[in-house]
Amino acid sequence: MSPSSSDCAALALILPGKVSFSGSPEYAARKSSYFTAFESEMSPICFVQPSNVDEVAKAVNQMRSSLLAGHTKVAIRSGGHTTWAGSANSLNGVTIDLSQLKTITIDPTTKVASIGVGNQWADVYSKLSSQKLAIVGGRVGKVGIGGLVIGGKLIIN
Repeated sequence: MSPSSSDCAALALILPGKVSFSGSPEYAARKSSYFTAFESEMSPICFVQPSNVDEVAKAVNQMRSSLLAGHTKVAIRSGGHTTWAGSANSLNGVTIDLSQLKTITIDPTTKVASIGVGNQWADVYSKLSSQKLAIVGGRVGKVGIGGLVIGGKLIIN
């Protein structure tokens, strides 16, 4: 079993129902939902789809030693609209899909918004507009906010 395979098996144990493998409908849906063919053609060993930041932390902590040793490849996906292969999908590695992290909260006093990285710009604009607020962001509503705001690199220290 490769390090990525064993990482996926361990992730499936600590995050039940959040890990999908090749051959499952969930895996096929994740794989086919990218903006470019470059990303859709890549096949990770598994997709991990956490629902909150604690589950993201669990996934990264589970793979930490394998990541630090360079045995496991990981890609982080927000909206999946980056145009180069490997930026949001991992060939024979683990892809952490953040599309379920869609909370948008607005502090009523400061009017500062906290936006989950799984949102797409159209959802953010709609929510903020309803509160008579605005944000500078992507010009295409279907683009995820994560890649546009922070880029696509995972750095583990």
